[in-house]
Amino acid sequence: MSDPAAFPAIPRPKPPSTEPVTPLTLNVSGLGKRFGARLVLQDVSFSAAPGEIVGVAGPNGSGKSTLLHILCGLLRPTRGRVEYSAGGPLTPNQARSRIGFCGPSLQLYDDLSASENLAFFARWRGIPAAVDELLARVGLDPSRKDPLRAYSSGMRQRVKLAWALMHGPSVLLLDEPGANLDDAGRALVAAIVAAHARRGLAVVASNDPDELALCGRVVTVT
Repeated sequence: MSDPAAFPAIPRPKPPSTEPVTPLTLNVSGLGKRFGARLVLQDVSFSAAPGEIVGVAGPNGSGKSTLLHILCGLLRPTRGRVEYSAGGPLTPNQARSRIGFCGPSLQLYDDLSASENLAFFARWRGIPAAVDELLARVGLDPSRKDPLRAYSSGMRQRVKLAWALMHGPSVLLLDEPGANLDDAGRALVAAIVAAHARRGLAVVASNDPDELALCGRVVTVT
């Protein structure tokens, strides 16, 4: 099994501040995205305040995942703005340190166990992480040492949820969070979203009626 310490050095994001955290608000204005000649998103606008859960729905290929990638800073929009504020606008780097993301595009290390993955990324981000507590929270055995390649797709999804929660984010961005999960796993997603609404805001991209029912309102992209 690979040793996390053997991985090459990666530029580290600035660790989150230890000062009291001001809740974030999100404002999306006139957002558009093109990949070459193909228009994926057009004129998407919405806002979200602390305590709000906003759903994003739309047909396959409508840009739901692209929108979440823009919201978490993985992609730049072609036009429009995404602004996070906490009593004043945050820079992209300041916002990224307070966002938790879970989605199909999230890649973990197959040669490492779930515990090793979380411990590695915590060290990379320069933050403490209660790895055993995180894994137990998502219904995984912290003592399990199998490499991630031996996990089922549902178990891997649980690890991704733990990764998103690792740093106590103010904003939770969930792209098809119930993918590959059984009934107990989907109930776990509902509990995570409900708990997060008490401390921050969340955006959930999905076409699953049960997941959209967790949201106070739904933005449709076409």
